Amino acid sequence: MTLTKGFNPNFDICLEFGEKYENEFQKIIESKQIEVKTDKICQRTGNIFVEFESRGKESGINTTTANYWVYCLWTDKFKEQTYVFIPTRRLKKLIKEKEYRVSNGGDNWTSKGYLIPKEDLLELI
Repeated sequence: MTLTKGFNPNFDICLEFGEKYENEFQKIIESKQIEVKTDKICQRTGNIFVEFESRGKESGINTTTANYWVYCLWTDKFKEQTYVFIPTRRLKKLIKEKEYRVSNGGDNWTSKGYLIPKEDLLELI
């Protein structure tokens, strides 16, 4: 049997490891330091929209106090949706490091935001 380097098949150790991150996630949810965004067209465009300005004023990623952003990658194919959970500081770092296209969007197209390919979110891990 070939095991991944660092993998320990001991149930007690695996259980402890899993519970540690379950508890961490629970604390994050309970802290309510989460901003949740739903992108209804990301399945068609391949991008998520990260707002930074609305009606001529800073907004979204530029003004958030949330420690985490959660993106609902909405699709009408499934009843349950897929969510991507992102530390805000990592999302801001990604935006700073890359030159993403800016586009109008949001309610009545009055907001500006970065268009970030969904695949780039995987760079955050």
